[in-house]
Amino acid sequence: MQNNIKHQIMRNILFITAFFLLTISISAQNFKGEVSYSTKLNFTEENLREMESKNDKATNAMRKVLANSTDTEVIIKFNTTHSSYKVVKKLEITDRKPLNMTYAIAGGEKVYFTELIHNKSSMQECKLLDACFLVEQPLIEWELTQDSKIIGGYLCYKAINSNSKNKRKKPVAWYAPQISASFGPKEYYGLPGLILELEESAVTFRATKIILNPKEEVVIEDMNGEKITKKEYQKKLKKSYGEFNEN
Repeated sequence: MQNNIKHQIMRNILFITAFFLLTISISAQNFKGEVSYSTKLNFTEENLREMESKNDKATNAMRKVLANSTDTEVIIKFNTTHSSYKVVKKLEITDRKPLNMTYAIAGGEKVYFTELIHNKSSMQECKLLDACFLVEQPLIEWELTQDSKIIGGYLCYKAINSNSKNKRKKPVAWYAPQISASFGPKEYYGLPGLILELEESAVTFRATKIILNPKEEVVIEDMNGEKITKKEYQKKLKKSYGEFNEN
């Protein structure tokens, strides 16, 4: 009698465990979301004062650029395996658009795609040449640290882009392990959690709105364009613009 009761209890435990694991698996397969980031220039008045002592003309030119470089909103849409990233376009009042450095550095009219299945990120460029290209981005290597802070109510940890070629300041990401989406702004991905803040030398991206598993479908941009390596694409640009300068 006791053995039957024990067997029944074990069967119930196994059933509950299997159901729980299946629920987690299905939930992970359907995981999706959207994140909006505010992008700000890191250039400060102190930087301008340092320039002023060296080159007045350059300082004045930079002041004009900074005056037109307003904060820019970007958005990531993702599911379990794919994401797309783009700058949110704002309606321009006039046809003459001054240079917004923040908009340009954030990506301008480019779209970035990440495919976790193939472990790669691509940049879609359709403006510079007479066709659309999907330019494969270099893989990013991360140095994980124990530094932490709270962003948007989530505990985030610091990671440093260790293979960056930027000698002045390597990009720093703050990711949230609570959000199991290995994505981030632009070509940055591959961390054990969603990147909620990214510090490049020129700009900082900070999450302002996080929507996880909305009822509505999350539509990810289509990946259109000729697949090409970054080196091959740079050769095409050099050839095209070299011919343009000769003409």
